[in-house]
Amino acid sequence: MKNLMYLIIIALGVCLGIVGGSSNILFLSAAFALIAGVFILLSNYSVATIIVAFYIVIDYGLRTFVPSLAGVWDELLMVCLFMLWFLKLIIHRKEPSYKFTPMDVPIIIYFSANILVLLVNSPDFKIAIEGIRANVEYLIWYFLVIMLLKKERDIQFFCNALIIVAAGIAIHGIYQYITGAEMPANWVDSAEAGIKTRVYSIIGSPNILGSLMTLVTPMTLSFALAEKRILKKLIYVVLAGLMILCLFLTYSRGAWIGFAVAMAVFVWIRDKRLFVPAIILMVAVVIFVPSISDRITYMLSPDYTASSLRAGRLVRWLTGLEMFKETPIFGVGLGQFGGAVAMNNGIKGTFYMDNYFLKTAVETGLVGLCAFVILMVQAVVWSYRTFIMCKDKYYKIILSGIFAGILGTVFHNFVENIFEVPMMTSYFWVLVAIVMHLWFYYDANAKDN
Repeated sequence: MKNLMYLIIIALGVCLGIVGGSSNILFLSAAFALIAGVFILLSNYSVATIIVAFYIVIDYGLRTFVPSLAGVWDELLMVCLFMLWFLKLIIHRKEPSYKFTPMDVPIIIYFSANILVLLVNSPDFKIAIEGIRANVEYLIWYFLVIMLLKKERDIQFFCNALIIVAAGIAIHGIYQYITGAEMPANWVDSAEAGIKTRVYSIIGSPNILGSLMTLVTPMTLSFALAEKRILKKLIYVVLAGLMILCLFLTYSRGAWIGFAVAMAVFVWIRDKRLFVPAIILMVAVVIFVPSISDRITYMLSPDYTASSLRAGRLVRWLTGLEMFKETPIFGVGLGQFGGAVAMNNGIKGTFYMDNYFLKTAVETGLVGLCAFVILMVQAVVWSYRTFIMCKDKYYKIILSGIFAGILGTVFHNFVENIFEVPMMTSYFWVLVAIVMHLWFYYDANAKDN
């Protein structure tokens, strides 16, 4: 009840700031909300992690209405959470000051590899700084969230908040399809003129929208399986259905592949008897839904291969492989090719690689690629190990969905630059943090016993 009162005060302060016509009212209401926020965070600091669940909504709102804050708000939030972590160490001394997990070493190795490439091979140091920031900054969410999470119930709050956000975005995407939202002509090949709309919602990219659905849908289904109350179970099923429909309407083949991998793994670890029926169902969807079957069969056709070799993924990958062969150890330098940093800085001849692993190899060579592969493998392995060691039936089901979403996102990175998008990288590492938070306490209990 006390926390609810604080939340009402914060909401009231924010509303006053929005409707206030003068800067004085805006300042006073913002200060009012800030003071109330300090009280609630000090009483239950893990509540702050829920803010990250609304990352995409906050980012879109600021980019639309307060563009001056759009580029720095997430860094400011990180600073605030660091300060909150420091206050936690002072006020809540009985709780662990630092949660050591098996992910610490892989993350440190990845950080170190990027720093080494920065120091050894930076044709343009300013661009290299942007490049290393894009690579490692959003990994910080992992440490912040795992240090601030306190109770298992906080995990439920965060996951449900993320499910609500993803479902809202999915509904908006479906609305776009119904209303025939415009899209750039280069989003589909000229041979696929039948596709009039690929939905993108507030994210702006059908591929990234599809990746978000891939990450969150298995988790939503796991909540449906874990929930005992029929009404809530039905709500989760409906929300998952909306996400799946939105995923299909993105017409993102890469996201479909990632989702297929995620769902195959999810079904396999939940009930192996359902694996073959699930595969049959997925094949049936591909065969009997014309828009999906046409998109898949075109990808397997000689026309697609020719088009892709001319101006698509295949020619990009071949170009990337040739560049990797030329500078195999340290690459061409951070931010120099294959991603957003290179594009934003007008690097000559660059383009989006549409393969984050290959983009990493080209920019950072074997040093960065090996570190990144180790990082991804360990994230998947320890997510699965945590699922195996979990004895709580409810959280074991939840972990199966989170693990499947994490694995699907990793696979999607083979055909897209998913981790170039701060929102997706943030959500990915927060979910890994949630898994490792549970690992920390299961491991501690196992040692005590």
